[in-house]
Amino acid sequence: MSRPRLLDLYCCQGGASAGYTAAGFDVTGVDKDPQPRYPYRFIQADALAYLRQLIRTGEIYEYTVVTGSPPCQRKTRCQKIRGREHPALIAPTRALMQATGLPYVIENVPPDGDDDDPLIDPIELCGAMFGLHTYRHRQFESNVALTAPPHDYRDGPTVKMGRPLADGDWYHAVGNFSNVPYVRRDLGLPWMNRDGLRESIPPAYTEHLGQQLRRHLPARSTAELKAA
Repeated sequence: MSRPRLLDLYCCQGGASAGYTAAGFDVTGVDKDPQPRYPYRFIQADALAYLRQLIRTGEIYEYTVVTGSPPCQRKTRCQKIRGREHPALIAPTRALMQATGLPYVIENVPPDGDDDDPLIDPIELCGAMFGLHTYRHRQFESNVALTAPPHDYRDGPTVKMGRPLADGDWYHAVGNFSNVPYVRRDLGLPWMNRDGLRESIPPAYTEHLGQQLRRHLPARSTAELKAA
């Protein structure tokens, strides 16, 4: 029996894709930049332009789910302080995903302050829910009813950014963080470099979501999707 196919937009080095693969999907990643470390089928293209093309040709119905992680720089305090402009990509991504009629998931960071391009009714996942040594809160919007595990907050310090990181420490994998091998092992991303780890979605998050998506799929036929 073939695995259901999933299209993962803005895939970067493949953190989200790895979790969906573990949940039983055959994943194809799309990113505008070359991603030589991406471990699955890969297409270099502008994510929104490529999705429009698939909708126009009907090839989108070769997939059963579409997911995406639009770049999050617009929502971060650092970028606001620097006064840099970044495009609002969540709303146009949502519009195209909804046009497919497929189950979809959009990921982004929790907003820091006012949000002019928000996710709609997202759930929030955290590394503590999955036994990781980092919180790395991420939000997920979907047209499928998704749930989060209980949030097990812990007591004790997280190593301050810029300090040396030892195995077993709780950490923020941002900036020029140390002990890349440890972070790779903790997140389950052994093929990634530091740049990829900084931007990654832990596979444990999307495996959890993917398992829920798989349970939803039998209720939707291809004919129903095309008519949606």
